[in-house]
Amino acid sequence: MFLPKIKQPVFILGMHRSGTTMVTRALGAAGVHVGTILDHNSEALYGIDINDRILETAGGNWWSPPGLDSVLDAASNFQSELTGLDIYGTHLKHPSGRRLSLALAHSGPWAVKDPRLCFTLPWWLARFPKAKVIWVLRDEEEIVQSLLRRQRVEGEAFSDLTEETARELVRAYNEAATTNIKNSGVEVRMVQYKDLVSTDVDTQRKSWFSLYQFCKVRPGKMEGFARRSPKSATTTSSKPLAALPTNGPLVSVIVPNYNHAAFLDQRLESISSQTYTNIEVLLMDDCSPDDSRTVLEKWAAKDSRMTTLFNEENSGSPFAQWAKGASWAKGKYLWIAESDDYCDTDMLALHVQSMEANENAVIAYSHSHLVDENGQFLRDFKDDYAFIFGDTAKWAKDFTNEGKTEVAKHMVFSNTIPNASGILMRKEAFDKVGAPATHWRLNGDWLFYAKLLQYGDLVFHARPRNKFRFHSQTQRSRAISSYSAFDELLEMYTIFEKEGFAPLETINAARGQVAMWWAANVFSMDRSAEVWRNNRRLYNAFKKYKKGLGRYLLRSGAIKLLGQFFIYLGLKKPAKKLAARLFPKSFFAH
Repeated sequence: MFLPKIKQPVFILGMHRSGTTMVTRALGAAGVHVGTILDHNSEALYGIDINDRILETAGGNWWSPPGLDSVLDAASNFQSELTGLDIYGTHLKHPSGRRLSLALAHSGPWAVKDPRLCFTLPWWLARFPKAKVIWVLRDEEEIVQSLLRRQRVEGEAFSDLTEETARELVRAYNEAATTNIKNSGVEVRMVQYKDLVSTDVDTQRKSWFSLYQFCKVRPGKMEGFARRSPKSATTTSSKPLAALPTNGPLVSVIVPNYNHAAFLDQRLESISSQTYTNIEVLLMDDCSPDDSRTVLEKWAAKDSRMTTLFNEENSGSPFAQWAKGASWAKGKYLWIAESDDYCDTDMLALHVQSMEANENAVIAYSHSHLVDENGQFLRDFKDDYAFIFGDTAKWAKDFTNEGKTEVAKHMVFSNTIPNASGILMRKEAFDKVGAPATHWRLNGDWLFYAKLLQYGDLVFHARPRNKFRFHSQTQRSRAISSYSAFDELLEMYTIFEKEGFAPLETINAARGQVAMWWAANVFSMDRSAEVWRNNRRLYNAFKKYKKGLGRYLLRSGAIKLLGQFFIYLGLKKPAKKLAARLFPKSFFAH
């Protein structure tokens, strides 16, 4: 007998006070069934009850949530007899639990909204495996202040938050959402609160249209949304810095150069001018065909801290230069300053101060801005964090994290350290790991950082002191559309799995994410027989980690063809932005 299928829901999640209520009410007005019995925050009471009881079983509540592992354990055994059909019937408050009756009662899209879904999402996805997620993101400080105002309002759920505990709560919800979304591979649409209430009408309309489209409902209200309270100021540093040192333990600075003569003066000036002065600098050259050696010799002649070491034959890998430089280095700390980048003059002093204050730290690094050949700003690396993780609040302020945790929760999904130029390493830890093998072309530094962080803490500074130059000669720009880059990633995750750097579920979710990146890039690669043969092999390797990969490939091909048409019309940049908006987890706007 034919029985109609119950549509899979959309789960609306995000930290309390992030704008989820506004989104839910707008979608409800457009025809999305958001529940029959709702509270004043447009949350279905049955959903609140389920999520509250899961959190209570795990030993917490909404404003004092338990650890995510405890929640997942509690959810795995919580009311296992409840089926998706039971939940849908409760959602509609329909007297019949029969599939046909429920389908006739409502045949359109439906949604469940509750911030607690950040923690309990896996329980719901076990019953609705093809559900989708809308994740609403708002500035951390704005949420903190809204939470503090809310708990003074009569009738709101009880909480006893301070500014510090409110901030910790926001981060706990966002981290839980990131982990659950990444590990599940659920289709997600991330939207920024600031865009939903933007004073720019076009931005506001585009943001709301994307949500209506995602829910497959006719667009409703798309403009006229506004903040309910003034925007609060944000900062990028959690506490005032002590006076930075100008002297201390020796730092060995390695400058591995190849063919970057045009950038060397700016690079070496930014090293020579560091306010921290106890440095030794090794200027290396790997048989550059340009005037690099002339520039390097000029700087070595005028700064006694600088020494040259030139190769007689090209090594074929920057990592061979890392190893050679590290064997020369005599300092307590090691800074590999890539020859085409540059930085603020206080970056080294800040990093030394951080490392000296924390004997467990093996890496200190500063946030990066990407710049072009002329040093002009291209983008903030937060754009990359947003593409991978959605929430960027983690990188809005200085933090220190245990290295193994950083790898297991974040670095497994992306190399969160943009490039070597922005970091200072403890030489003792570097020597234990060793430089990356020379066969790595694109991802050797990623694997190296993951290994290094097994030995200690990571310290991050939020001010963008490092300037990462991105240009036609950059290794990453040359390799990004090569199938070999994806072979490297698969090899890297094999090592992650073997070494136990993250749970297997998380590593497989990361492999699924890379599968989508591959599908988005495959039609930009060369069209030779070798490339097609290797991409067919990669498809067979990736498909077990990402369901529906064939559909992603077809979509990618269609978008590529459409993109070529836009390029022909001279509309490449708006076409890329449109693809990123429609398919945010596959296409990057930059």
